Amino acid sequence: MLSFIVHPQTLGSAGSGERGADPPQASLRSVLLLGTDGNPCKSTIVAEGGVIRCEKPDAGTAALSLLHPCGDLGELSLRTCLLPERDEPYLLELELARHRLMLLFTKLEEWAMFDLGDTHPVTRRAGTARARFIEALCLQKDDPAAAALLGQQALEAALDGTEELALAHSELLLNRRRSTGAVPRQPVGVGVTPRTPERLRSGLADSFDFVQLPVPWRLLCPEENGYDWALLDGWLASSLRRDLQLTAGPLLSFEPSAVPDWLTLFENDFDTLRELCYEHVERVIRRYGNRVRSWNVLAGIHLNDHYPFSFEQLMDLTRMTAMLVRKHQPQAKLLVEIRQPFGEYYAENQRSIPPLVYADLITQSAIPFDAFQVHLPLGQALPGQYTRDLMQISCLLEEYAVFGKPLQVTVGVPSEPVTSAMMPPAADGRPADDRSGHWRRRWSTQVQSHFLEAVFQIALSKPFVEAVAWIDLIDHPDMALPMSGLLTEDVQVKDAFRRLATFRDGLKGRRR
Repeated sequence: MLSFIVHPQTLGSAGSGERGADPPQASLRSVLLLGTDGNPCKSTIVAEGGVIRCEKPDAGTAALSLLHPCGDLGELSLRTCLLPERDEPYLLELELARHRLMLLFTKLEEWAMFDLGDTHPVTRRAGTARARFIEALCLQKDDPAAAALLGQQALEAALDGTEELALAHSELLLNRRRSTGAVPRQPVGVGVTPRTPERLRSGLADSFDFVQLPVPWRLLCPEENGYDWALLDGWLASSLRRDLQLTAGPLLSFEPSAVPDWLTLFENDFDTLRELCYEHVERVIRRYGNRVRSWNVLAGIHLNDHYPFSFEQLMDLTRMTAMLVRKHQPQAKLLVEIRQPFGEYYAENQRSIPPLVYADLITQSAIPFDAFQVHLPLGQALPGQYTRDLMQISCLLEEYAVFGKPLQVTVGVPSEPVTSAMMPPAADGRPADDRSGHWRRRWSTQVQSHFLEAVFQIALSKPFVEAVAWIDLIDHPDMALPMSGLLTEDVQVKDAFRRLATFRDGLKGRRR
């Protein structure tokens, strides 16, 4: 068994109570164990008597991941190092600091950035974190409470150092891409909906290089064999008039918001379901293939959380969809979208496929596609959307470099905290959880804009990343991540839009 002592005094406003009380509920959000392969593993995690206890069916080392308050740096989903089982509990704050320090020095070496100088913020944060961590190690036996406080200080300094390092490294690489002319031709995009008002479409080509247009089966065919093409026909005609580059799709997604209700009648009849999928994808491609040159062919099928597919069926659907689009549009660019890229879902659903495993499988299986698209909404208390820091995002993107495929990224955070009133109730009918963490400060238009600029800079500094898109252009009632648009619902411009425009101009060497 793995167990961790949580000292409430280290949790700031998130903690309350005396030493020995149960850890605050905030400490048990987005909580799971990670195995030696980095994937979540099935486990039972409970909090009692001021201790988090983790039981897993297999012996061996594991790491704890959870949402943890980090003072002025926010409330973020963090993890420990891989730890062996032992009877004596670990100090949570100390182990979170140990992993972050390890990550800091590993990246300093990997990125060859040890020569930053003594006055650089990264060097100063690293020195502070190391000193506090050593002090905490010396006190953990005699005074665990003092060690926990020092561990928390070490964690915050190391976390700040890793974010400074991620930004410094990305600035260096992005400047190199600019100077060598290696910046992609169409690097900045935005997500829209088929119902985006016509008056907004007219300015998209001036502000973005491309747009991501969903083509949900549910919208196109609400009744079996009853297709309604009107909305998409209007969009495609508008994009041709304005020379607007489109990435359309996903063509196939099994999320409830994407599939028509009548399709559930065939969820246990895979042969019929496969045939219906084939017919639907073929109809869309035949109708719009001459107007769309970039297709998101498949999204999130590796989650396998709504239909009872086997592993073989998941791979068959992936292969069928990609090959069908390639058959009708040999020159089109085909994307496969990775949802929940940190893979938390795998701890609860062993029928699913971890994101990197799925990416490796479809690459090695010679399935015809051109790039991965990583979908990364953050700031909502739903699986895969708890807040992450900049270094975690940078490390996540680098994991896809080994596949030899270009990467596109879709990212989004809200411009104000997402409350339970904005979210659907939980599956068991309870009110939705609205504590998803935050970055630096509570979500606001200003925090959203700073996060946007940082993530766009980090992503586009990677030589294998060819485009980054913001998740939504405008706030609307049906959006998956509330308040994440660049415009308010009454079409007022947010700070994030202005910052994105300035960033895009800088990429292209223009002055705004």
